[in-house]
Amino acid sequence: MPKRNLAVVAVIVLAAVVATLAYMAYAAAQKRAQQRHVKELVADTTDKLRKVLSEKAAPDMVTALDANLQSAKAPRDPKLADAAEHYILGAREIARRRADIERLSRQAAASRQALAGHMSHAAHRNDAWMRNALALKKRVEDDHFNLSLALKGLEQLLFTLPDAEQRLAPHVGRDMLIEASLRDSARKQAQDELHRATDDLERARRLNLR
Repeated sequence: MPKRNLAVVAVIVLAAVVATLAYMAYAAAQKRAQQRHVKELVADTTDKLRKVLSEKAAPDMVTALDANLQSAKAPRDPKLADAAEHYILGAREIARRRADIERLSRQAAASRQALAGHMSHAAHRNDAWMRNALALKKRVEDDHFNLSLALKGLEQLLFTLPDAEQRLAPHVGRDMLIEASLRDSARKQAQDELHRATDDLERARRLNLR
C-alpha cells in the first residue's frame, strides 16, 4: 500500500479513536451528572419525608414529592433511577396517607360529635329524629371506615419502605435515607391511631343504642 494511503488510513483510525474517547468521556460525564441529580432528589425526598413523619401536623408534601418522582431520571444509570423511583414513590404515598388521615380524623370526630349531640335529645324521638339518627350513624360508620383504610394503608407503606431502601442504599448510602427509628416510630403511631379510632367507633355505636 502506498505511503499516502497508509497515512490516510492512520488519520481515519486516529479520528475514530479520538471520537470514541470523546464520546466515552461525554457519556461518563453525563452519567455522573445524572447520578448527582438523582442523589439530590433522594436527599430532598428524605428531608421532606422526615418532616411528614416527625411533625404533629404533617405539611402537604405530596405535590413536591411527585415532582421529585417525575424528575428522578438517569438513563445512564437505570438501576439507580429505578431504585430511587421506588423510594420516592413510597415517600409520596406516605405523605398522601398522612394528609388523608389528618382530614379524615377531623371528619370522623365531627361525625361522632354530631351523633352524640343528636342522641342527647332522644327524649324527643319521632320519625324525623329517627331518620336523622340513622343518617348520622351511617356518616360515623363511613368516616371511620375511610379513616381505618387510610391508617392501614399508611402502616403497610411504612412496613414495606425498607424494601425500597435496601434497593437504593448501595447506590446512595444508607445515611441518605430515612432513619429506621423514625420510620418504625411512625408505623407504631399509625397502629396506635388505628386502635384509638376503633375504640372511638365502638363508643359511638354504644351511644347510638341507648
